[in-house]
Amino acid sequence: MEASRGTEPRVIRLRDAPDAKQLDTKDLLGRLEAQAEENGRLAARAESFERVARAERDARRRLSETLKRERKAAQALLERAEHAEAALTAKTEEADRHEQALALSEQQRHLTWMQLTEATQQIAILSRPVWRKLLGRPPKG
Repeated sequence: MEASRGTEPRVIRLRDAPDAKQLDTKDLLGRLEAQAEENGRLAARAESFERVARAERDARRRLSETLKRERKAAQALLERAEHAEAALTAKTEEADRHEQALALSEQQRHLTWMQLTEATQQIAILSRPVWRKLLGRPPKG
């Protein structure tokens, strides 16, 4: 049986054994060299994949750190906004109280002016001469 090429196993006849050993050794050495080259290419590809994986992990770690910082900053902004909203609510309530107090003061001022005008008229009526009181004329002024 002749030695086959390809994927079939090689069968060596005994009478061809010395030559076959030499051919086998050369063939084996060639295969080993080809396998070493393939291993080198695979090792280079594996290193390349490892570099890409490391770069991806580093990028994800940086992104995770950035996300943590952004979340922390967002939380701080939210707290500041809530504080500002509470302060604004308090100031609005205080402004409403001041507006109510001002409206009440305006009413009291108006009432006081009316009372003062009425009191002035009463004083004028009471302080006019008797003869004018008898005639029923309104006082001057």
